[in-house]
Amino acid sequence: MKKYLTLANLMKAAAFVFGFVAFFMMFANQIYVKAFDLVSYTKTDAMFDKYYGAWISFVGYLLILLASLGACALVFLGLDAKMNKMLALILGGVLILGAIFVFIEAGVVNGVRDTSAYRLAAGPIVAGIFAIIAGLLVCASEFVPNKQL
Repeated sequence: MKKYLTLANLMKAAAFVFGFVAFFMMFANQIYVKAFDLVSYTKTDAMFDKYYGAWISFVGYLLILLASLGACALVFLGLDAKMNKMLALILGGVLILGAIFVFIEAGVVNGVRDTSAYRLAAGPIVAGIFAIIAGLLVCASEFVPNKQL
């Protein structure tokens, strides 16, 4: 067990936690600001509604979940250094791509019928920031010394 206790593995574990929290923010109800009015929508209305849905953010949340699970599994695969570094950089890029998809929800949701009003959501912004932090942690984990703590 002691061989897994390195700074790089702790950074990957922290990336997994940030990514997992960002994914589960998908299921929380969201509060949107629309032209100085505070409007609350359930997450099913915001993402899966026929007229108002933002499917791209659902894809983003799934990318965040899969990449954070991949970062956690990367510790136990036992790959050589080059392959480990390449996979970590790819997983970090996928986490950041998922964050960009989630950021789209913050302004696009419910913009189909009423395109004149700008809507801003706090939940997807926080989830996107967590996913970016997770992506940076996965990428940076390959550039720290791999010594046991």
